[in-house]
Amino acid sequence: MEHAVNGNWGFYRNARFQMAEVLRNEFKLEQALSFYCWVCYLDLNGPRNTSGMKDQELLREFPPFSPKEGFLAPGIISRMTRIIEKLNLDQDSVAKMFQEIAGHEFKGLKLPLHPEVAWQSVRRKLFN
Repeated sequence: MEHAVNGNWGFYRNARFQMAEVLRNEFKLEQALSFYCWVCYLDLNGPRNTSGMKDQELLREFPPFSPKEGFLAPGIISRMTRIIEKLNLDQDSVAKMFQEIAGHEFKGLKLPLHPEVAWQSVRRKLFN
């Protein structure tokens, strides 16, 4: 939470990724998948570390999120694909999970990228 309070969204993303890794290693696969969904959604929003910067002019120039810099990490996609296969989940189940997580974060963090747009990018990587 310290990273979020300080506007260090890249570090916050990394902490969430580490949580997903712990859950995966503990074979809590559905929980791990939900964290990976969250990380993908944040990655597509292009998280930045603003180190508690409050200057509004600088924040306009260097916002905490930049979807132009968004990406999907191949390693996360491959982990998600393996979990989806192990849990025998279909696309609709994963879509629902992603939309619930992303919808909550979209509103709470006021992220720039709409969850449905993000899901289309994730869906293409996971199911095509």
